[in-house]
Formats: sequence, structure tokens, C-alpha cells
Amino acid sequence: MIPVIDLHCDTLSKLSSSPASFRLPPEAAVSHVFLSGLRASGALLQCFAVFTDLYGLEEETPLSHVQKQISCFHTLLAEAPDALAPVLTYSDILTNKKQGRISALLSLEESCLSEDSLSLLPVLYSKGVRMATLTWNYPNLLGSPAACLTPPSGKTPSCPSFLSGIKPLHDGLTPLGFDFMEEAERLGILIDVSHLSDTGFYNVAAHSKKPFLASHSNARSICDVPRNLSDDMLRVLAEHGGVAGLNLCEHFLVRNSSSPEEILDALVRHAKHIVSVAGIDTIALGTDFDGIPANTAIPDVTRLPLLEHALRAAGFSSGELEKLFYWNALRLFQECL
Repeated sequence: MIPVIDLHCDTLSKLSSSPASFRLPPEAAVSHVFLSGLRASGALLQCFAVFTDLYGLEEETPLSHVQKQISCFHTLLAEAPDALAPVLTYSDILTNKKQGRISALLSLEESCLSEDSLSLLPVLYSKGVRMATLTWNYPNLLGSPAACLTPPSGKTPSCPSFLSGIKPLHDGLTPLGFDFMEEAERLGILIDVSHLSDTGFYNVAAHSKKPFLASHSNARSICDVPRNLSDDMLRVLAEHGGVAGLNLCEHFLVRNSSSPEEILDALVRHAKHIVSVAGIDTIALGTDFDGIPANTAIPDVTRLPLLEHALRAAGFSSGELEKLFYWNALRLFQECL
């Protein structure tokens, strides 16, 4: 079985109120990612995103919401110390593997958590955060997203000033966004361009001093949605030593299809296209488990071997599959952590 590094899941947001559910058996699991499933799939490293919807919070502030999910992350680690261990540096991945433990890396999905998000970065780094998307699907003080959701009727953002003075969609990073990126790179937090506008992507590419990644984005030439990467963006990502993680969200794979066979075929077509445009060293895996409706073909982490089989049947060699499933992401972490 090929080891697996998954660059993105939203399991913490699903389990933040019931972290013990992570250890339920497969038949009782309430999330796409769970401990026994990670073991069964050959997981080497799972990236756990801390997700914040600025319009979706009730009594919580964005920062308290993030703190709750980070607490959940550390609870998962504490309750399964022989099976799961944190990643703070690249050497942790190697140590955890030798000890037979799955590595767990903490990331942010939406980095505008207060009016002074920049000053929070060292605090979040000390809590274990090692990767960050600058936006989710709403503009914020850092930049503009690839596609903007319509705020729920009657809803206001958790902190209205987050959206004050924001320029129209498709603008790139704000001055604060550039400062945030620079400080994140200085600390050792990878910049994740999934969810950024095209202009924001090119802003990061022009100003980054380290490789960056699109943790869960597919190929726009295969499925034309803003969240996917254009061919030029894929080439730029490759030039910077970054990776693009295949996303299992069916809306980003193919239009109007629900059969498992068609979904697997679409995943293969995206993988082939990314490799043909950007090279085999640029592709990785970023499932988006627990942030999307269950994928028809791969509904949870235990079914990831089906993707391996489909890619192998489509002509991917064992060496190419190793690069896709873990080696490319591992190389990125070696360079940046």
C-alpha cells in the first residue's frame, strides 16, 4: 500500500464538539476522516484544517472558534498518543513514521481572525499551525477569494470591520495581506493559495520567497470553476516548487454527474491534465474530506485505495503514484518546515 499524505480535511470543524467520535469504528463514524480509517488507508500524514466561516458563527468570535478547533486537535492527539502525533518540523514526520504513528499537521482555512491578524501569527504558530489559506469564500482584510458566496439572508459578519473598505472581487492581496504572507513565511507557515482570487494567486507567486501550495484545487481546463487552477497557474506553481492537491469535491471535478465510475474517471482526467501541464512533481492529494458532501466514489478515507487503483489502471506508474500520494508533499514539507 502506498503511503498517503492528504493536504486538506475539515474534520476538526465536524468533531470540535465531540472529539471522541474520531475513535469510533467505521460503521459508527460521523466524519469522513477517522482514526481507524486513516490506519486502513496507509496514512503517513493528515493535514487538519481549522475552518472559519465569518458569516456562520453565532455566539463565537472567529478567534474563539479557531481556539475551540485547535483544542479539539490537541484532544485528538492526547487521546491517541500511540497512533497520532503532531508535526512542527519536517523531522517530526520522519520520527513519527519510525514510531509507527500517523503525523498530523494543523492548518488555517480563513486567516482573518481579528482586526490584527498579523499579531496573531506567532501565537498560532506556537499552537502548531504550519499552513494557512489567506481567505475562504468571502473577501477579508487580507485579500479577495476566487469565488464569493452570497452572505446568508440577514446575517452579518462576526466582525463587521473585517469587510470595511474591501475592494471588489477579483482584486488580489491587500497591503495587510502582503505583510501577513511575509510574516507567515518568516515564521515557517506555508502559504496555501486555494480559495484565493487569480490576482491573489499571482500576487503570492510574485512576492513569495518560499514554495507555496494549493492544498485542495483541481484543473480549470477540465472543470471550469474559479476554485480550480488555470494551466498558467499550474505552470507557475510548478516553477515555484509548489504542489496542487486533488480535491474530491464533485462540483470541482465534473458537471452533472453522480455515478462512481464517472467521478473516478474525472479524478483521473484532472490528475493526467495537471501532470501534462505542470509535471509529475506538482501533483498531490487534498481531499477536502468533511468540508464537502460525501464523494460518490470515495465517500471516506477508507476508500482512497480506489483512487490508486483507478490511476494505476489509467497508466500511472508506481513511481508516479508515490509522488502523487506522498512524495511531492513530503518534499514540500522538507523544504519549508
